[in-house]
Amino acid sequence: MRMIHYFGAAAFLTIVALLVSAWLGISGQLDVHFRVALVTAILTIGTHSLLILFMVITGRIIREAILHRDLPAEFLAELNEFFSRKKAYPAALLGAVSIVAAGVLGTAQSAIGLPPMTHMLVGVLALCVNFFAILVEIQAVLSNQGLVDRVANALDKIDRDLAEEGEPPAEDEPDPRAKSRAAMAVCLGAWVPYIYWGLVVWRGDFSQVSIHPWLECSIAGFLIWGLARTALESTLQEEARDS
Repeated sequence: MRMIHYFGAAAFLTIVALLVSAWLGISGQLDVHFRVALVTAILTIGTHSLLILFMVITGRIIREAILHRDLPAEFLAELNEFFSRKKAYPAALLGAVSIVAAGVLGTAQSAIGLPPMTHMLVGVLALCVNFFAILVEIQAVLSNQGLVDRVANALDKIDRDLAEEGEPPAEDEPDPRAKSRAAMAVCLGAWVPYIYWGLVVWRGDFSQVSIHPWLECSIAGFLIWGLARTALESTLQEEARDS
């Protein structure tokens, strides 16, 4: 599957969740609205974060490919032009901030006695902002995917030419450093939902929050981190012997 499929599915679910959450609030089903809105906010922020990660990662991959392979300079110029516009970044950030603001004001409505109209107006504004942001993000994903496809086709052509000349390209081995960083991110990041539910949802009463499956995810990340560190040390020792 391509990135547009993943992002399209996430964007569709986000739009549906936003509409359902808004309808529950307007119809006065506040208890259900609170639960659905919480999930909607997490989904919305996740969708915008997915777009930002995709742009950053693909940009880095394309730059590395241009740096290490004999690719035409036009790809670098197109990549620089694409990132100079960066329309998707402000849209994604604005969409995430707006949904957080709506959620905070919704909680403050009962906590400090804000008028219900305040949350409703900000919620409607967040709805419009996120619809606009998703449209901008879809256009950016399509444009970026087109550039990625052209770079991939150019790399395939280079590999075919090398194979015809009897010089098949060597496959790069996975970088143990990248695995180590990713595993540590999983190890630490697994506790973020636990902390959020304890501090925000249950207001500091962690006895109401289960440590599962966050503990298991953290342990798995730590074990993978240990294996990656071992592989990294072996790689460094081999490089030291070769030098």
